[in-house]
Amino acid sequence: MSARRQPPVLMEEQQALTAYLDGLLQEIAEEEKPPAAAPETQERVPQPIVRPVPAPPPPEKKDHGPPPWAAERFQCLIFRVAGLPLAVPLVKLNGILKMPQQITPMPGHGPLFMGLAQHQGQQVKVVDIARLVLPADRLPEQRPSPGHLILIDEARWGLACDRVEETLTLDPQSVRWRTPQGRRPWLAGTVTRQLCAILDVDYLAQALASGRWD
Repeated sequence: MSARRQPPVLMEEQQALTAYLDGLLQEIAEEEKPPAAAPETQERVPQPIVRPVPAPPPPEKKDHGPPPWAAERFQCLIFRVAGLPLAVPLVKLNGILKMPQQITPMPGHGPLFMGLAQHQGQQVKVVDIARLVLPADRLPEQRPSPGHLILIDEARWGLACDRVEETLTLDPQSVRWRTPQGRRPWLAGTVTRQLCAILDVDYLAQALASGRWD
């Protein structure tokens, strides 16, 4: 019996998502390369009078590498949004809910904010995270209804996802971490073997609360 072939449209979407993740990996790799030094030029100039000047302060060091929660082996929950595999560190996870049947709309908010859901007497702001992590041209025209909410920031925010998959234990060395020059601040790093993107949950919570994404 021959193996079932995937529909061409589905295969094209998977190839596009794989290319997008490959692009994230390449982007991080390019960030890690030091800038090329400018060629030195020599000019004949009058010799100035040399006077002792105080030494300049050392340049401020920027943090590179894994965040504090990834100083050692850590666990992540893998879930999918619009076919894209994402990961959230378990230490930043506040729970998983089945998608509520009733969500109260939030007037005056854009499509990123789907509405409010109730959880243990608390209002959870439901976020269509796919609209943040995927470019508009990568969003599928037809998307399945979200199946679960990933709760973060003391359950103030619920990230709508298609499905929850598995928990992985990762070594910090197996992750390509975003550098301070990264162009996608929501991205903490990417896992090459599993081909998934780890979310920077602290940044997400702050940006969602402030509405600033710089």
